Amino acid sequence: MDTGSLPEYAVLGALRVSLGGRQLDLGPPQRRAVLAVLLCGARSVVTTTRLVECVWGDEVGDAVLASLHAHVSRLRRELGRPAIVRFAHGYELRITPQQLDADEFGRLVHDGRALVDRGQHHAGRDALRRALSLWRGPPFAEFEGAWWAQAHAVRLEAERLDAIEARIDADVAIGEVGVLGDLQALVVEHPLHEGFCGRLMLALYRSGRQSEALLVARWHRAALVEQAGLVPSPWLTGLEYRILHHDRRLRQPRHLSHTRSARWHGRQADDKRTART
Repeated sequence: MDTGSLPEYAVLGALRVSLGGRQLDLGPPQRRAVLAVLLCGARSVVTTTRLVECVWGDEVGDAVLASLHAHVSRLRRELGRPAIVRFAHGYELRITPQQLDADEFGRLVHDGRALVDRGQHHAGRDALRRALSLWRGPPFAEFEGAWWAQAHAVRLEAERLDAIEARIDADVAIGEVGVLGDLQALVVEHPLHEGFCGRLMLALYRSGRQSEALLVARWHRAALVEQAGLVPSPWLTGLEYRILHHDRRLRQPRHLSHTRSARWHGRQADDKRTART
C-alpha cells in the first residue's frame, strides 16, 4: 500500500501502524486495544460506552473515562489529528480503503477472481498471491479471545480460506506443479474444510489415484463426525460417488470452480441440527 503521509494500518497479524515508512510505537496494551476497537468500527462512530466495555470491561467511573480520553489524545498526536474525530458520544477513525491491509486484501482477491473468471489465470493467480502475502498471522492476533475482535477475526479468516481456494483453482487451471502437495498440507491443517478436501480428492483422482481419493473422503467423514458431530454435505458425497464410478465430467478442469468455502462456513451451524453418525 502507498498512502503517502497517511497512516497505514495492519490487522492481518498483530496490530501494526506505520507512517511515512516508520512503524509507530502505539504504547501500552490498553492504548493498542482502543485503536483496535476503533479499527473494528472504522468509518463509523464508536461510542464511548462501547470503547469502555471493550477495553476496561466492568470498570466504570471518571478515572476510566479520563484514561480513555488520554489514550485517544495520544493516538491523535501519533496518527495525525484528522485520523480520529471526536463526537459528543464517541470517536470515529477515518481511513481510506488503501490505508488498511484487510481492505487491500479484499480488493486484490476481488480483482484476482475477476481475472480468473475472464480466463486470465496467471494474472489472477498473481493478484491472489499478493493478497495472501499481506497476512502475517491470525487477524488481530494479540486480541485473540477478546469478544469484540472475534467476529472480525472469524470473518477475515474465512475470507483467507476462500482466497486460498481461488488461488488453488487458478494454479490448477495453469497446470502448476505442487498443487497436490499444497492441498495435502491444507487438508491436514483444516480437516473439516470441505472445499480443500474436495479439491484434494479431485486432484488425486485426476492423477490416477482413485483409491487415495476415496480414502480422503472417508477420513474427512470420520473427522466431521468425531470433531463436529456433522456429516458431509450432499456436494461432497456426490463427488465421492462420481469418483467411485469414474464420472467423465470429473476430467473437466473447472469442475470445482463454483465451490466456495463460504458454503462450508455458512452451513456448519445449520447442519448441527441434522448431524448424525
